[in-house]
Amino acid sequence: MEFFDKKEDVLDVQLTEYGKNLLANGNLNPVYYAFFDDDIMYDVSGSGYSEIQNQVEPRIQDDTPKLKIIRTRTSAETRVNEFLNNLETAIGSTNSDPANNVAAFKQQQPFAAKGKVDAYPLGRSSLNSQYNPAWQIEVLSKPVIQSAQRYLAEDDYIDNTPQINIDIDYQILFEQGEITFEAISGYLGDTNVYLTMRENYLMMEILEDNTDFEKENFDVEVYLSQSVQGYVQKSYMIDDPTQFIEPTMNNVEYYMNLLVDNEIPSEIISELNISDKAVSTSASRLKLNRDLYTTENEEPCD
Repeated sequence: MEFFDKKEDVLDVQLTEYGKNLLANGNLNPVYYAFFDDDIMYDVSGSGYSEIQNQVEPRIQDDTPKLKIIRTRTSAETRVNEFLNNLETAIGSTNSDPANNVAAFKQQQPFAAKGKVDAYPLGRSSLNSQYNPAWQIEVLSKPVIQSAQRYLAEDDYIDNTPQINIDIDYQILFEQGEITFEAISGYLGDTNVYLTMRENYLMMEILEDNTDFEKENFDVEVYLSQSVQGYVQKSYMIDDPTQFIEPTMNNVEYYMNLLVDNEIPSEIISELNISDKAVSTSASRLKLNRDLYTTENEEPCD
């Protein structure tokens, strides 16, 4: 750990272990940046002290020491063991073809643990709004919403994160006649009756209000909830049309298909009576299920 010398140091740039891996493979392409103020105390009254207004700026700018970047918070042994365990699982789930083993290496995200010391980036609000960014989520299909709650994030910081618990039911039915592709069994006994599974899906509209609406507004991360390890993040498979690779237990595709915007099948769009234009990847995307002429954040009338 090292502190900035505010008379000499201006900027400190460090690569994480994951960043080093991307750099070594020639894939590092830093194009985004963000500002954070998690380590700044603007109002000291909550700490039992008091100060006059003209003391705030020099306290923050000059008198408060600031740590340089801590690029990793786990030991090298921990990171390597985690990587090897993930790799062993991926290789063990493939066949003996060496090409599949090479693909398993490529799909790993070495040392991709995120440092969450700075949790809340500045500058995400739209310049046209006086309100903070907020999620606007609507379930368009008909799953069973069990509960909505908030939980505290683990690791390095406290984050009151909203969570919605949703059940998606798959129906197992008896069918009679010729076996179809939906069948999950052969004929039962000497009858012409067999079992089929009717799959279900979850369709959601997710918007972030009070921010600039762009082509890609946020990332979707998938975690597997486990009783022992807590939440384990899963990675997306590399999209390579030249070869077919079976997903492993480390991949999102092993558990489900996650489709966004124009990837959503047209039959689902039609079933939910959604306009095709509303699910394009254009930055001018229409809201799926709302009145376009309503005014956002209207003040209540007296």
